[in-house]
Amino acid sequence: MDTISHRQGGGFTLIELMLVLAITGILASMALPSYQAHIRKARRMDAQAGLQRIQMEQTRWRAYHDNYTSQLTDLGLQSSSPQNHYQLNITEATTDGFTAQAQALGDQARDLDCQPMQLRLLNSTTILSSANAGSDTGRCWKQ
Repeated sequence: MDTISHRQGGGFTLIELMLVLAITGILASMALPSYQAHIRKARRMDAQAGLQRIQMEQTRWRAYHDNYTSQLTDLGLQSSSPQNHYQLNITEATTDGFTAQAQALGDQARDLDCQPMQLRLLNSTTILSSANAGSDTGRCWKQ
């Protein structure tokens, strides 16, 4: 008779299960920050959509008035972006142009490089910017 004992079942031991869970946890902790950064980058499109909607409505407003409006309600718009990741407002409005900003809300506020996103129209020239992006504003506005 063999003195080597054999396991009867085909299951896993507690140590094997704990080892698999530990490895899974380590892999997840390494992948999660990258995933969250990707999600924040994708959500910038929500700000872009909101700001571009303001631009369209401001153009329509200006066709019938002497100046651009500083009130979103005049344009029939709400102060939140389409998917509610940004707070929208018009910070400046003159006869020559306007400035609209999108300030991130919730988890999106961790997207520090592209805060706030801004669209400025001045004498028919659109300027897209982000306060913390420095000279690399374009990366906040492209996908």
